[in-house]
Amino acid sequence: MGISEAQLGTIETSVSALLASGAPLVPELRSQFPEFTFVCCAQGDMDTQPYRLGDGYQLYLINRKSLCINLTDSLEQADGVVVAV
Repeated sequence: MGISEAQLGTIETSVSALLASGAPLVPELRSQFPEFTFVCCAQGDMDTQPYRLGDGYQLYLINRKSLCINLTDSLEQADGVVVAV
């Protein structure tokens, strides 16, 4: 499937707005972008470099094509996002 740069930019804008409003992050993101998977965790739970750094959050790309979710650095392989706050 893949995530385009434009889609990731829109996701980033939504993450920033949702964090600022205090709205529930994952349900809102899933509602806005039903074609992608979203997972939220604490920044300390991640032990690798994020794909993108935001103000108060980090974004990691995930690929669910195998039996397990894997982190990826490839937008073309990504079908979801981990938001670490």
